[in-house]
Parts: sequence; structure tokens; C-alpha cells
Amino acid sequence: MVSIQKIWHRDAFRIGIFFGFDDRMKQSAKGIGARWSNTKKCWYVDYNSENYQKIEVEFPGFTIIKDTVAVDSETAPGFKRNHDIAPIVIPERENEIPSSSADGHKVEKPEQEDCRAEFVTVTGKYWVVRVPYSERISKALMGTKGVYWNKSHKAFMVFRHVAVKTKVEAILGKPGLLPPEYYVEGIITPESGEVRLEPFEEEKKRMMVYLPAISALIQQVKRYAGSRYSKANGCYILPSTPAMFQQLLELANQHGIGVTNHLPANYLHRRNAPRIKQIRLEQTIDNLHKLCPPQGRIYVDAMTDYMLASNLSDNTIRNYAQAMITFLRHFEYRNPQEIKREDIIRLLGGMMKKGLSASSGHTLVNAVKYYYREVLKYENFEIDLPRPKKESHLPSFLTRDECTSIFQKIQNPKHKLVLMLAYGAGLRLSEVVTLRWDDILMAEHKIHVKEGKGRKDRIVMLPYLVVAYIDIYRKLYNSKEWVFDGQYKGEHYSGSSVQQVMRRAVANAGLMKKATVHTLRHSFATHLIESGTDLRFIQALLGHSSIKTTVIYTHLTKKGIDKIQSPLDQIADSLREQLKLKSREDDEK
Repeated sequence: MVSIQKIWHRDAFRIGIFFGFDDRMKQSAKGIGARWSNTKKCWYVDYNSENYQKIEVEFPGFTIIKDTVAVDSETAPGFKRNHDIAPIVIPERENEIPSSSADGHKVEKPEQEDCRAEFVTVTGKYWVVRVPYSERISKALMGTKGVYWNKSHKAFMVFRHVAVKTKVEAILGKPGLLPPEYYVEGIITPESGEVRLEPFEEEKKRMMVYLPAISALIQQVKRYAGSRYSKANGCYILPSTPAMFQQLLELANQHGIGVTNHLPANYLHRRNAPRIKQIRLEQTIDNLHKLCPPQGRIYVDAMTDYMLASNLSDNTIRNYAQAMITFLRHFEYRNPQEIKREDIIRLLGGMMKKGLSASSGHTLVNAVKYYYREVLKYENFEIDLPRPKKESHLPSFLTRDECTSIFQKIQNPKHKLVLMLAYGAGLRLSEVVTLRWDDILMAEHKIHVKEGKGRKDRIVMLPYLVVAYIDIYRKLYNSKEWVFDGQYKGEHYSGSSVQQVMRRAVANAGLMKKATVHTLRHSFATHLIESGTDLRFIQALLGHSSIKTTVIYTHLTKKGIDKIQSPLDQIADSLREQLKLKSREDDEK
């Protein structure tokens, strides 16, 4: 059951959406742009008719909570302490003002102000607009998503989007004030509808690719291996290889546009192709730069440089750097050398108090220690904070019959093969979707897993059933590099798509268990132990660094447990005799 209520949150009125734990409703709330509030314990959206209509579509049959809500005068300007807010009443039009309040009092409509707003210029992805001060208009603009006040220029920055343009012009009462020059995916649109290639002077192994504002084309280029966007140049930077050039020609041909090649002779070469490791690290560093403001990058870059030199994996670099950004954000990006040890302890203790998970707590502590010990070379640096005790959870698994029922319910050959490999070889999700045909050793009935977790290679078995099935699969799917091709050319299958396939298969099989693709890996290990396979072999097949991780699966197996008799069952015979005697005595009475 879903209910909504008008709430005051983050200095503005919102529509609070209340419902119990339901993953489907949670996804629906995210779909309409709702965010979770720990304070109000609900999902919320801005208070306007557009969001109200979205709620009507996503949550039909909801109820409106009409109980009044107290508003604090310190947080809600214009309201006195302990006064009440009227329940949700969404006007039919965005800026319509109700003629009367909930208690029946007449509400006077304010007179329309003569707004002398002025469009100044276009800068990057924003329109610059100067507006004479008006409390009503300023509040309305600041409450509009995509608009912010630029203190330096004394002007409003308006995101170049058609919906934002419509709202701002309605608030200002000046339709047509902003020009229809919209920001499209960060691309500076070329004058002609064509793809333009230019040499990239900073790095000869790459080329600059200017794209027209065609959304489908942009989405495909974004997903090319090694692709990254340059804000400074307003274009995409791609590897300058003949294969990439050919892909761009084919892509342009699909959209009916031309390609203008300004690259020098012999600029394209096969050796310019980036490695997978290079692509992952570049993407990780780019994402970290987006998370961290300029004033904190000097410290984060020093940490990432040291981790790169230590040849740490992209996952480790991402986790440690993100934890360090959280740490720096709390101290407003001050120089870590100026931060006192007591302040660090207070921060970490406070985060644990807020319910930080054990794994997140360990990562944060490790990241801070790594920075002070390795980057700043404080060798004796120590934080007197108890390590959060990790929860001990047993992994879930499926029985052999349950695995069989899941595979039987899948009709799509590609979907069936990807899950059969996950179970039959004990592969992780990332290892399945990144499998290449070169990794499958058909003659040896083996799979070469390259750079698995911890950047470790290993050899696992290729089930005989899968060998026969692969021949059928290759006739149906003409994939060249990846075993499982993705939506776009040159891209492997998405992990989220595989998880969705698994969810549907579990539901169609009528299983009540919550099972993911990783559950198939747990099932693989459990069934091997039940078959009597040595733990050391299972450790090697799973790629575990420590045998302790593999031993966990012994707690899941029925072998051995079924032979153990409960102490209650051992005294059951004497208890039954006593119960029978008791029953006879009661009957005689």
C-alpha cells in the first residue's frame, strides 16, 4: 500500500512517498526521480503537478495522508512555529495558486511582477540570465532543477534543456527569452551533420572525434573501448586504429551521414589499440575526477599515482580513492597534514555510529591508513579505532534439482549458455560476460580465466554438456571477439542483463529462494564438496587466495550433517514412553 503526504524537507515542500520494503516499488520510485530521505524515512519528489501525475501513473490507488505536519519557523520561512501545513493539494497548472486554503480562508493571488530578466550569453551547457532581485522569482528559480546562482557573475545559470527552458520562462513570464540551443550529451554540434576526425596532439595514439547531435550515434561511440569525452575540446577521444576508423565509417553509414577525415597519413596503426587494463584504469581515474572537486584533486591524485605505481587493481584504486574523497569532504578538502589525529578518530567513530557497514568501515580505515603511511610516509601512523566486527553470513546455494528447473525454464540459447557456464565452471558474473573465444580451449575442455578477482589467472573445467551446446550457439550467434556480445558493436554482454535473465528464470521455475548469478557459483562449490572433491582442488577452481574462504562451503553441504543425530532425537524414545504413560494416566482419570 502506497501513501503520499506533503512534507517540508531540505528547505522546500516535497511529496513524501511512503511504502514498506518492496524492491519493485523502490525501482518505480527511482524511475520518477524520487530520492530516499533518512530523516523522513520515505522517498520524496519536488512538490509540483508534474511529479503528482507521475505518482498517479506509477502508484495507482495510492492514498493521501491528510494529517497535518508541524513546521519549524527556523527551517520553513514564512511559517510560524507549530502552525500547520495543508495536506497535499496539487494545482491543475504548475504555477496556479489555490483560491482558498485548507481551513477555508481566502488566499489572495499576488500581482504579476514586471520582470526585466535579460538573457546574457551561452557558456558551456548553461544559459546565463540576469534577473532583478525579487523574492518570489528568486525562490522559484532556485527551486527549479537545473538552475543555480553564480555568485561571481551575479546571474542565474540555466541548464540548456527544453524542460528547464519552459519552466524558467514560465517563472519569468517571458516565453521565448532563452534561445533553442540545447545541450546534447556534452557534444558541441558541428555545423554540418557529419563525423569529423582530427589528430590529438597531446597523444598521438588517439584521435579527436566530433559528432553531430544524434543521440543513438553518441550512445554507441560512448561505449567503444577506450572512449572518453574531452570537455576542453568538445569531442570524444578514441584510439587511432584502423579498426576504430572502420567502426566509425560503418556507424556513420548506418545513420546516413558522412565522415570527414583530417588525420595525417599513417596516423592510424594497430599498435595504438589500448589494452583492457589501460581502459579500466583510465575510466576509473576519470570517474574519480568527476567525484572530487578541483580543491581536493591534488591529494586524491597523489594517492592514485602511488597506487598506480604499486600496480594495484582498478577496483582497489576506486574503492580506496572514493573512501579518501569521503574523508576529505568531511574536512572541507583541507590539507590532510593539517588534520589532527583526534579529528580523524572522531570522524570514523561518528560514521560507525551512523550505521556504516563493516566492509565500508574497513575500507575507510584502510584508505586513510594507506594515505598517511604510504603517500605521506607517516610510518608509525595509527588510529586507535576498534575494527568493526564483520558479520558472518553463510552463502546461499541451490540444490541440483533447483538448478535443473532453472535451466529448463530458459528458452533463449544465449541466456541458457551464460547461466550454464556460471554454474558449470563456477565463474563469477564479471568472468562470464568478459569471456573471449580465445579463452575457451575446446580441445582440452578447459577455460582460461584471465585477470579474475585479484588479477589472477586460473584454469577451470569446460563441462562436456557445454561443449556440445557451444556448437549450436555459434551457428545462431556470429560473435567474433566476445563469447557473449553486448547491445553495441565491440561491447561485451551487460552484467545487469545477465542478472535480469537469472531473476526471470528463478521466478519461472517457481522457486521461493532469492538467487543471483553468484548463487550458481556457490552451488557449484557446494555440489563439488558433496561429491567428495578435495577442498584444495575446489580452492583452485574458484580462485580463492585462502583455503579459509573455501571451507565456508563445507557448512552448506548436507553430506555429514545428515549423519549427525540431534541430542533431542537421541532421547526421543524415552520421551515417547513418558508421554504415552502420561496419556494413559489422564485417560484413566
